[in-house]
Amino acid sequence: MSLRAHLLLAFGAVVLLTTLLAGGYQYRQLRRLLTRADDARLQSRAELLLLRTEAGPGTPTIPLPDQTGEQLRVVYRAPGYAPQELFRSARWPGTGAAGWRVARASKAANLLPADAVEVWLAHPAAPLRRQLQQVWQGLAVAAGGSLVLAALLAGAVSRLALRPLRRITAQARQIQSAPGIALLPEPDTGDEVQELARTLNQMLHRLREGGQLQDNFLAAAAHELRTPLATMRTGLSVALARPDVAAPLAQELQGHLEELRRLSRLVDDFLLVSRLQAQALPLHLAPVALDELLLLASDRLLPRFRAARRPLHLLIDEAAPSYTVSADADKLLTVVLNLLENALRHAPAGAAVHASLSQAPGAYVLTIRNPLLNPLPDLDHLTAPYYRAEVLSDGAGLGLWLSGRIAELHGARLQFHQQEQEFTVELTLLAGQMPPLDGSRSH
Repeated sequence: MSLRAHLLLAFGAVVLLTTLLAGGYQYRQLRRLLTRADDARLQSRAELLLLRTEAGPGTPTIPLPDQTGEQLRVVYRAPGYAPQELFRSARWPGTGAAGWRVARASKAANLLPADAVEVWLAHPAAPLRRQLQQVWQGLAVAAGGSLVLAALLAGAVSRLALRPLRRITAQARQIQSAPGIALLPEPDTGDEVQELARTLNQMLHRLREGGQLQDNFLAAAAHELRTPLATMRTGLSVALARPDVAAPLAQELQGHLEELRRLSRLVDDFLLVSRLQAQALPLHLAPVALDELLLLASDRLLPRFRAARRPLHLLIDEAAPSYTVSADADKLLTVVLNLLENALRHAPAGAAVHASLSQAPGAYVLTIRNPLLNPLPDLDHLTAPYYRAEVLSDGAGLGLWLSGRIAELHGARLQFHQQEQEFTVELTLLAGQMPPLDGSRSH
């Protein structure tokens, strides 16, 4: 059960128990009062009839009850003699009869004080029962209304009590989607919620320190690896340029050179990751021709497309007067290369990859399409760091994440679509000059 359900259940149980106890006590009190009032009324009626009763020598005077349903019995008692019944109503209830209430009044006889005249008066108990039933129904309705009101109040109280937790949850969601780790707001309530927020902030602080140490290590390691990798690439390039290198050795050296280039690209990606995580990636904004950038990226990857036997088709809409945007050319080239490499990696053997550049209202759209062997399970995770849609595929799972982050820095939009075994990536950039994001990212 949720915390709100626990609060509702506890509040409802307390109100129900309190209502039942209070209602039961009130019912007992009202039943006692109503019973006493009914007994007092019946007794006063019996005494009134007794005052009007005359029993002595001769013919007795017995008044008849004038209330609906009342039954009368008059008894004359003399010492040493059996009680003599002077009058009995036709419907007088028998001894121990249920459903009747009986009162008794007696007085001394006028001429013989030792004798006594008794008047027994009975009336049905149904009116009292109906009154008690009405009282019980009223208490039941009040209890039901109290429960409904308690449920409404419990909902309002639970929402009010859980408001700090909802604020913490909303802030945690923002942290989940934000590039950095921000601390949660700590309510000044002096209760468990404040203690929870303080504990979570301590944990987030440690996570932020650990992430910062990891980013610093990744940046330092990537920076230190760039120099020896560049030296090794230069050495292999010089060795391949020698005319006396045998063909088998040249082929092996060429393979090593390709691996070094791939490793250098991975190190550059790690360096970009560390700078993006630290929000310290500068953008050198300048006018960039998207069509020339796409041709440059295609020329770089064309040998790999040919080696993989996957045709690369380019389509540039020549109706557009210009494809110039304000961007960082190197980092935007990284985005285009990552998108083309992703299409090359996941396209089936022999399938063609189509890259097109077109103009939209106020923007330019780069579209890359490639067939898929198997549909991707979740497109939302494609821009997550270190996520690979195919576990056995090459790469570290950073290409699309880097592309998405760099596109965000440029104010661009990166979208993914999947339909009928075809995967489509759309990169939309604003046309014309884009104002700098802030002073630390452009100059």
